[in-house]
Amino acid sequence: MSETLYRKYRPKNFSEIIGQAHIVRTLSNSITNNRIGHAYLFTGPRGTGKTSIARILAKTINCENLKPARNATNASRSDADWHSDAGGDSISCEKCPACKIITDKKSLDIIEIDAASNTGVDNIRELRETVALSNASLKFKVYIIDEVHMLSTGAFNALLKTLEEPPAHVVFILATTEIHKVPQTIISRCQRFDFVRLPIGNIIEKLNLIAKSEKVKIEKEALEMIAISAEGGMRDAESLLGQIISLEDKNITVKEVEEILGTADKKTAEEMAEMIVRKNSSGAISKINELLENGYDLEIFNKSLVNYLRQMMIVKIDPNLQKYFSSEMTSERLEKMVKLCETAELPQIISAINLFMEAQSKISSFILPQLPLEIAVIKATRTFPSEKVEYEIENLPDDETGSKSKVSKITTSNNIIKNKPLQKTEIIKEEIEPIQNNLNDGEDLDMGKVRASWKKLLTDIRPYNHSLSALLSNCQPTQTKKNVLTLATPYDFYRERLNDANNKLTVEQVFSKILKSTIRIEIVIDKNLIPKTQEEQPPKKSEQNSLLTDALEIMGGKVVEE
Repeated sequence: MSETLYRKYRPKNFSEIIGQAHIVRTLSNSITNNRIGHAYLFTGPRGTGKTSIARILAKTINCENLKPARNATNASRSDADWHSDAGGDSISCEKCPACKIITDKKSLDIIEIDAASNTGVDNIRELRETVALSNASLKFKVYIIDEVHMLSTGAFNALLKTLEEPPAHVVFILATTEIHKVPQTIISRCQRFDFVRLPIGNIIEKLNLIAKSEKVKIEKEALEMIAISAEGGMRDAESLLGQIISLEDKNITVKEVEEILGTADKKTAEEMAEMIVRKNSSGAISKINELLENGYDLEIFNKSLVNYLRQMMIVKIDPNLQKYFSSEMTSERLEKMVKLCETAELPQIISAINLFMEAQSKISSFILPQLPLEIAVIKATRTFPSEKVEYEIENLPDDETGSKSKVSKITTSNNIIKNKPLQKTEIIKEEIEPIQNNLNDGEDLDMGKVRASWKKLLTDIRPYNHSLSALLSNCQPTQTKKNVLTLATPYDFYRERLNDANNKLTVEQVFSKILKSTIRIEIVIDKNLIPKTQEEQPPKKSEQNSLLTDALEIMGGKVVEE
């Protein structure tokens, strides 16, 4: 049986460790200065070197012939800085009896315990009984307890006293991926070291060394894909590389890595984000359908796209925040993202995030899984909620004098493409300044005139928003006070719709034009308007349909009677 790469190329001493330089430097200095602690706690994500460094620490403190770190021949260039600081003798020789017996895993003084399968009090009590025993051959007896957070409360309590006052010849090294599950009483008795996700560059460096040792040629971009897929974990990266090498192909291409790991979604997410910023809807839709034809999971791809847009949002807010996801991409791609953010607007990015998050829940339920993404692309590349643009309104309906309304310019935050005709559902803002000048705020609106003009309002508002006509037909004008008109409606839903900012503004402007006075409307509930035959039942189906017309128009659907 062949040995897995992460075991075959596991670092043997401090000089072979790539990444975690701050931890290596501290531990090396403590050994050099003979300040070895009695208990260490290593915490961090999986595959970041906790167990490897624990074993190296156990070997180094027992080595009989330590050598200077600065003379280590296998030190990686990325970690070279710490060697000069470490000073003294801090690298295991690998030749003395202690090093050999530890490397061969034959030492009785190095005890590794998997807390996941030894969670009980009895297991820890057994450990406490052996702690006091003399060492078999080494200077220090080392207990490495992996996944320590899996211990039960009773087991932690049993371990507590031993951790606080262990014998001089015993060292405890605890490792965990979930530090929040470890009691503070345990944490306070250990020297804590926080492991971080490894930068992409460090992972690529290690993978490149492994590929050369295995006499395998692999494209640089393919190495980047593997490193990105590992999400900052060296062990995961080495496992993925081993999976690819198992193809027995000595010349690994990007295409092969994409097929095995399914990482095209991450690369394509970058391309898609750029298309969205450039407003290239055609190219983005083509890319979506290309992924579908090649058998890629659109849900996984969309998650990658949303994550990439999130990263763009963070960079746009403050480029210094990129440190929180630098382990997820190479420095070249990070630089490319920063440049892309320079041409993108923050509202545009946020709008795209919302659109694709909304599409995520629809992909699996739609007959055409690509449709939600295509709709999101079209909206993201053509409209932006916060964009303020001037638009010209032409060919407005005739007013009651028979003349064409004057062309006006408006500034709007609605999603309208410049120089395109306004749709019926969009707000029409009239120039009503001349009307405002003629308004006598001291006099109330004439209720008789309001009621006489009510039918005209229902007719004139229909070209702008026909659903509002249906809503208003179920309302009644009840009161006027200066320029405020109170409308009563029997249903809460109607009031909510009419209080919508766009709907309310449309009603006010159209009625102002009819009455030649600037008016404001106020919506109240009056259950007395409900016909007695309807008091115990909801609005008729035809009324419900009229309220859904806007949504059906936008989505391109229709109501089907059964």
